[in-house]
Amino acid sequence: MTDPVDVSKLDAPTLASHLAKPDGATGIAVSAGLNKTNEGPYRVARAKLALAAADNLLEIGFGNGHEIAALLAAAADVTYTGIDISETMVAEAKRRNAVAVEAGVVTLLHAASDKLPLAAAVFDKALALNTIYFWRDPAVDLGEIRRVLRPGGRLVLGAIAPWSTSRPVFRHGFTFYSPEQLTALLQAAGFADVAIETLVDIYITSEGEHLPRDYFIVSAT
Repeated sequence: MTDPVDVSKLDAPTLASHLAKPDGATGIAVSAGLNKTNEGPYRVARAKLALAAADNLLEIGFGNGHEIAALLAAAADVTYTGIDISETMVAEAKRRNAVAVEAGVVTLLHAASDKLPLAAAVFDKALALNTIYFWRDPAVDLGEIRRVLRPGGRLVLGAIAPWSTSRPVFRHGFTFYSPEQLTALLQAAGFADVAIETLVDIYITSEGEHLPRDYFIVSAT
């Protein structure tokens, strides 16, 4: 039996690489730590999604799938499709949500958001927390999300405010956006109504520190 990975011992570039794309045992350990860290943003994002009965939901970057059950429980007969660039996370999420996957309520795909393997105008809602940092050209990814949303469909996007990113890990492969930049990107992608709420949240670091942060919850239709 292999020893558990001590995430607190990872150097900043290694931790950043697994935040962007969790891989193997280290990626599994990193994603497990995020379950608590992302609890507050997910709770607010679920409320902003306002899932209704029989909604078809898309999530970009579902990680280990910890939040899928809560999303399904938000309204009756919700169907869920998730995409993630990490094969490790796809496998973990399938294991965690095996019953729902077997029932056909949950579909989990290994794919990237800049080229979604999905038909146009099929989703009522879309969710993307902590993924925009890693998109090479956010206009492309947002355009793809807009393409697969039905007219009037809602996207809820979550991202850390740039002024809350002093930790060394954020200097490796992350790009952060101001409210004005997020609004401009979404409008350029075809979203007409953009609202940004700042959540005052506590971020639990890999070393166990509890640090305050400002976190954007962006709603767009």
